[in-house]
Amino acid sequence: MICSYAKINLSIDVGAREENGYHAVDMIMQQLSFHDDVTIQYQPGKDRQIRVKTNRYYLPTDRRNLAYQAAELMAQRYGKEHPGSIEIHLKKRIPVAAGLAGGSGNGAAVIHGLNALWKLDLDLDQVCSLCAELGSDVPFSAMIQAHGNRDLPEKIRKHPLAVACARATGRGTELKPVHSCNRPVLIAKPNLSVSTAEVYRGIDECTVDARPDNDQLAKDLERGGHEIYRNFINVLECYTLKAYPEVAELKARMEKSNAEKVLMSGSGPTVFAMFRKIEDAMELCAGLRDEGYEAYWTWAAK
Repeated sequence: MICSYAKINLSIDVGAREENGYHAVDMIMQQLSFHDDVTIQYQPGKDRQIRVKTNRYYLPTDRRNLAYQAAELMAQRYGKEHPGSIEIHLKKRIPVAAGLAGGSGNGAAVIHGLNALWKLDLDLDQVCSLCAELGSDVPFSAMIQAHGNRDLPEKIRKHPLAVACARATGRGTELKPVHSCNRPVLIAKPNLSVSTAEVYRGIDECTVDARPDNDQLAKDLERGGHEIYRNFINVLECYTLKAYPEVAELKARMEKSNAEKVLMSGSGPTVFAMFRKIEDAMELCAGLRDEGYEAYWTWAAK
């Protein structure tokens, strides 16, 4: 079983849309302790079969699921020597389509799992390269799984990219380790989903008043202290908070707590709050659940 960790964005800056339709990003992502459980089983045989099972009835279990796509990718590259069935069970905890890389992490876990089961001896650079074919958040998910899962091969766990926090540039797949932010965290979301593609289309029409200085944020994270929060800026809030007032209302509600900093993660709709004491995160979590929000308390991994 592999722990498939959620992530939050401590910062996001976005450039203008390029000719290929993509936006260059510059952001710092942080692993949370909160995770899904991904179990991969392989049974040798003549025919290739991929089966995905999950505890969330509304999740697709076919090619629309990144875990399925990851198994297909591995079968195409390495399956000739390993025919047979691949069965994947996803025990989901991370909210779906919430800006927390839940699906991306599940895909990365399948790459890690088959690398170990098939004894391919891929290092983390090779794993991340495969993950980049699945999506921009998948390589970072592979990195934090290498950092947090003690049962993965030592070659993976001891790799310099096995970290809890990284700066991502380009399409989000150019990754450089930075110091992590080890604090209690609350994540919460209203009962809605936000289209990442819509937000990136919409941000082009927005006026961005403040952008993060990620060079400075990386330095502040290394030093620690309250200064880190001055560059906790997500420019995608400029679109999402206006287009989805429920997200803005949730953020405002969380800012009334004892939180040190409140920020939207990714393109939304999840909002996170960082605290000094875990008891404060737990108290706000209980209050938000009473108000009908989906909320969880956890830790930013060290």
